[in-house]
Amino acid sequence: MKRYLTLIKEKSLDLWERFINIVSENERRSLMITASLVLVALIFSVSVLFAQKTIRQDQLDELVFRSLKSDHLIPLDYQTVDQKVKDTKAISIMFSQPRGTSFENVMTLLDDPAQERMLNRRFYYYPIVYDSEAIAKKYRLDPRQVTFIFFHNGKEKNRFVVEGLDDLNEAFIPELNRLPMWNLKK
Repeated sequence: MKRYLTLIKEKSLDLWERFINIVSENERRSLMITASLVLVALIFSVSVLFAQKTIRQDQLDELVFRSLKSDHLIPLDYQTVDQKVKDTKAISIMFSQPRGTSFENVMTLLDDPAQERMLNRRFYYYPIVYDSEAIAKKYRLDPRQVTFIFFHNGKEKNRFVVEGLDDLNEAFIPELNRLPMWNLKK
């Protein structure tokens, strides 16, 4: 066994010396190849990060925003909610997963022409699909519920949760109209 380990050690040292000789003889070429490999790895890593954001936004556009029929809903692009709240003097946002009974009921009410005529404002819709735990923690909401939040100068001023309404058909539009106007000028 000892002889076998000695043989492996000698072969390994021999291979290492050959490698060093090759690198020494072609040092400039070896450094260029190594630098190129590192550069390619960096470019690939950065492109993966950008591609993920683009893919997520495209998925939301195709699967969620395209199915919105109400003129009162304005899609809010993925990962722009914080900047939009900060930059807009007054804004109302609906946070919700794009599925579930409450979401479907809200969409039905917003698509109903009789209910839609009574609605006096437009609001943004931010689907909770990715990073739901972080969004829930940041905005103190349950991602499984439909939550409307009004922000003024970047701070929350009012909110209501659809699941908290006694009679959705009777209370939803009046409760939504009680949120302050979203289109105050900067």
